[in-house]
Amino acid sequence: MKATVLGFINEKGGVGKSTSAATTAYLLAKQGKKVLLIDFDGQGHASLLCGVQNINRQEITIATLMNHIIDGEALPKPEQYLVHHAGVDLVPSNSQLFALERNLANADFRETKLREYVQTMRSSYEYILIDCMPNGGTPQINVMLAADALVIPTQAEVFSAVGLSQLARHASTIARNTGHSLKITGVLLTMLDQRTCLAREIGEMLAEHTQQNSIPIFQTKIPRSTKVGEAALYGQTICEYLPKHPAALAYEAFVKELIADA
Repeated sequence: MKATVLGFINEKGGVGKSTSAATTAYLLAKQGKKVLLIDFDGQGHASLLCGVQNINRQEITIATLMNHIIDGEALPKPEQYLVHHAGVDLVPSNSQLFALERNLANADFRETKLREYVQTMRSSYEYILIDCMPNGGTPQINVMLAADALVIPTQAEVFSAVGLSQLARHASTIARNTGHSLKITGVLLTMLDQRTCLAREIGEMLAEHTQQNSIPIFQTKIPRSTKVGEAALYGQTICEYLPKHPAALAYEAFVKELIADA
C-alpha cells in the first residue's frame, strides 16, 4: 500500500481550506479508506475539526516532527502523537508551526523536510491529506514537494483568480526545476451563494480563468452556510454534524469527483 498524497493549498486564508481537508479526510475514512490528515497550518483549524480542543497543549505536533527531521533526530512512534477521530488519523498542529520557516532557514535541503516525514508514513495509508498554511515560502514548497497532487479550495471572489494563477505558476516552476511530478487535481469553489448575481458572475469568471490557465475546476460547488462554522464549534465537520445538510451532500459529491479523478 502506497498512499496518494493530496495537498489542500491556497495562498489566501479564509477560503474553506481546512474545512475541505478535514471533511474530505472524514468522508474517505467513512468509505473504509485508511487516511492520515496532516495539519500543516499553525492555526490548527483542521485539528479543531478533528475534536482537538486544546491544540496548544499538544506535546507532539507536526512542528515537533519537523524539528526532529531538521536536527537529524529519530522520530517518535506514531502512537505517541497521532490523534484518532472518526476513522481519521491526525497529526495535530498548533502555533509552534509558525516558527518553522525560521527553523528551516539553515537546514540542508530544507524544501524536502515534510516529504521526508511523509515517506515514513506513506506505506501505512491509502490517502495522506495535508492542510497547508495560507502563505507562500518554504513551508508551501515543502507541501508541494511532498504531495502528488493539489486541491485548491477558493471562494468565488475577484482576488481569487489572481491568486490561482500565481499558485499554478509556483507549482509549475517546482515541477519543472525539481522533476517532481505534481499536478493540480482541481479548484474547489467553496462558500458559494448562488442566489447573488455577483457570486454567479465571479464563478463564471473563475471558470473561464482556470480554463485559460489549464487548471481543472471541480463541477461540485460547496454552498455557503453558517452550519459549517457551527459544526466546528463542536469539533466536527458538517458531514458528521448534519449529514443531510446541502453543504454535507456537496462535500460527498466532491469526494466522488476527487476519487474519480485520482
